[in-house]
Amino acid sequence: MKKYVFITLVLILAVLTYIFLIRSNSAEPESKAIQVQPRITVEADAAQKKYKLASTNLKFGKFFDYRKAVWDNKLPINGCNQSCTGILVDLDTHKVLWAKEPRKGVPIASMTKMMTLLLAFEALDKRADLDLDTPIKVTPGAAGMGGSQVYLDVKETHPLGELLKTMAIKSANDSAYLVGEYLGGNSMAHFIMAMNQRAYKLRMPSTKFVNVHGLPGDNKTHSVSSPEGLAILSEQLLQYPLLIKWTSTKHDSFRPEESKGYQFLTNTNHLLLACPGVDGIKTGYTRAAGFCVTASCLRGGKRLVAVVSGFKSAQARKAFVEKLFNWGYRRALELGNKAKK
Repeated sequence: MKKYVFITLVLILAVLTYIFLIRSNSAEPESKAIQVQPRITVEADAAQKKYKLASTNLKFGKFFDYRKAVWDNKLPINGCNQSCTGILVDLDTHKVLWAKEPRKGVPIASMTKMMTLLLAFEALDKRADLDLDTPIKVTPGAAGMGGSQVYLDVKETHPLGELLKTMAIKSANDSAYLVGEYLGGNSMAHFIMAMNQRAYKLRMPSTKFVNVHGLPGDNKTHSVSSPEGLAILSEQLLQYPLLIKWTSTKHDSFRPEESKGYQFLTNTNHLLLACPGVDGIKTGYTRAAGFCVTASCLRGGKRLVAVVSGFKSAQARKAFVEKLFNWGYRRALELGNKAKK
């Protein structure tokens, strides 16, 4: 009798051990983007400290192929000053055509909104309770934003799609704040944590976000990333045709034309007019970042993305990127012809 009891206990123990191991080794399902429950800010801030700057020592070529890249100032066009950083990538082949300090973390100004937009579009994909018509009431925090804005008022309520449009075209800081606050479950700290989590998962080198819009933060802190990091982020954004439609729109409007707050929107990306094929993505400027841009260009079915920062004027930035794209398409054709031989 004791023998059977012993065998039974052993079998029960074996079954329990098996169940425990199966549960431990099973991958947890990835949580839905930005579907976080509101918590106190202290908890969110503590959790965010877990996501530090992504390593700058990641092996080159992990995402892009640098083997044929032209480096630094060996580029046969001028205009990239000493403080300039940048990258030019052929997204069809993932070959880097030109790079200058591509993994250096630098302030990115309003290019910060690229991550805010990505998380919003990913949330639209994953959340059944969210669509472009979802009404969002303006909060005091959003209404109090400065810089480039559409002058949101606490008396107003706007559809999510309209807010995203103003971010993509006019780089509206108040819209970015309101979107982040809403998707973060009324906790801006949670949304910023989600931005850093996403950057971590994408393995964006030298990246850390401190806010949703790119203005200098408390104690003059800045959202920072690297040219390579923003090129990685660009590839994610280019999956959303509606976003690219907005980033390539030269003019649009916000609020009904007959309303008091009606605004005529003009795209901040002047490359749309100057450079054939450019259809996005985001410009930026602060004193720390200089004039910067992440620009996408489609010519003959080939997609290039350029990221540059540190320019002293918008005109210098535009002139350099225009020349960079022209050179880049010639370089991509040259590399393609060599690969065929």
